[in-house]
Order: sequence, then structure tokens, then C-alpha cells
Amino acid sequence: MALFRIQIKLKSPLVTPLKGDTIWGHIAWGIVNHEGDDAVAKFISDCKENHVFVISSAFPKGTVCKSIPDVPERIENLSPEDYAKIKHSKKKKYESAATYFDIEEPSQNADEKTPFKAKTVTHNSISRISNSVVEGGLYSIEELWTDSEHSDFDLYVLSSYSAERIKQLCEWAFENGYGADSSTGKGEIEVGKNITEVKTKLHGNKYMALAPFVVPDMNEIRNLRADIFVRSGKIGGSFVSSLSPYKKTVVLYEEGAVFESDKPIEFIGELLTNVHADSRIVQSAFAPVIPIC
Repeated sequence: MALFRIQIKLKSPLVTPLKGDTIWGHIAWGIVNHEGDDAVAKFISDCKENHVFVISSAFPKGTVCKSIPDVPERIENLSPEDYAKIKHSKKKKYESAATYFDIEEPSQNADEKTPFKAKTVTHNSISRISNSVVEGGLYSIEELWTDSEHSDFDLYVLSSYSAERIKQLCEWAFENGYGADSSTGKGEIEVGKNITEVKTKLHGNKYMALAPFVVPDMNEIRNLRADIFVRSGKIGGSFVSSLSPYKKTVVLYEEGAVFESDKPIEFIGELLTNVHADSRIVQSAFAPVIPIC
């Protein structure tokens, strides 16, 4: 398999963060919409058995996620300047992609804490039975806004597909918007024209994950350092009328997780099944990985 980089541009605010597992779900729905149920069933089977399409979370152009650092030794007698540097480093969310990939373009956003600014928006609750506003049923969501200087993002796709097929799948994934409130204009994303294969610079046994994932067998890795989050996924598309709109809750490791492996690997994790009463529904829990030492 090869690792490709494709760029996307945000054309509107987001409600749903650009996480790899959610993006993979949009890829699957794009296949359903254009090629039908049999095609997506084959895609899911191929991803489960052969991991033919593993996609990263999105990172500001020219960057990747910041790796979780080694546990530091106790430091005493820090100067104010040293303490300020450590504090600044902890707030950084991204690193220059050129550190890990054989690319020439400089990072523009590696020093940014985040390219987004959060804005809380209040909505009315709507009864799906009467299709009317529920009295007193206000709720708030957080929208993620970015400006034109920070609207370009990179995705990394580990795949056995051709570059043309990967680009097509990404275009299908985002053509109807991304994530929550896409029907009202949120999550409008444009896929860039260029897709390029990238090579990693480093070849050690320490790896960083570029998307959320699970670890099927802890005996195959060691020294895992990771943050976790709880994913309570919600089904979409033609499944929205299901009596149970939510998937089973799973715990995923965040992108930026670091671990060691005795054998060379290109990804970590697996495609989770049995996450809903409908056996066709799955949960992406695998990530491309890159060596960082």
C-alpha cells in the first residue's frame, strides 16, 4: 500500500470535528450514494480483511498532529524562560509535516494552538412527530469557525487504491456536506485537485498514529502513550429512521498517540463490527501510522 496526501478546503463552519473515523464513515456513505449497497458491502469487507483504505484526521496544511512526548525526568530550578517554553510546547497541537515526510513546502500553521475559534449557537428543538418547535426546548451547539488563511487542511490516506480512486472517494464523501447540520450549510468542504504520494523520512520502531484507533492486541506494541475519548457514534443516511439511531459506545485512542513496534507497520487498529443491532453498520477504528524516530 502507499500513503497519499490530499488537501481539502473548508468553505463554511464545522459542527463535527474532522476526525479520521468520522471521515471514513463519510467515505462509505459516498460509495453507497454513487455505487450502491453491494459496492459499500465489498468496501467494508475489504477494509476489514485487507485494510484497503485507512484515512487520517485532517490537519492544517503542512502539518500533522503533535506527538505525545516522552515522560520527562524531573526538572528542578527552571528559569521563567524555560518554564514558558515548556508551557508553549504543551499548547501546540501540530508539528511541521516536513519533519516526518519528504516534502519541501514549509508549515504555515505548526505554531497554532488550533486553527478554529469556537462559537456557541442556540437552536430550537423540533418534534419529529409534529414537525414543530418544542416549547422551551432550546439547546446549544458549538460551531468551529476558521478564517481564509487557515482554511486549508491535509488528509493522509493509506491505501491500495489508485490516486484517482482515492480522490473520487473523497469528493463523494464531502459533496453533501460534512457532519452535523450539513443540511443547513455547515461542513461545506472542497477537495483539492492534487493528490500526491508521500514518503516518510524516518525508519525507527517508534510510531505516531494519525487518526483515532483501537489496539486489537496489546502484545504487539509497547510503551503506548495516548489520550482517549469516548465515541458515541450516530448513524446517518438512510438509517436515520432506525429505532436506535446511536451506535454502541466505544473508547478510542486519539491521534498523536505514540507507541513502539518490533516489526514495521503502516497502520494500527481495525474496523469494528457488532456496534449496532443492524449488522451492516461498522465503526472505523484504525489509523495510518508514521515512524517518528
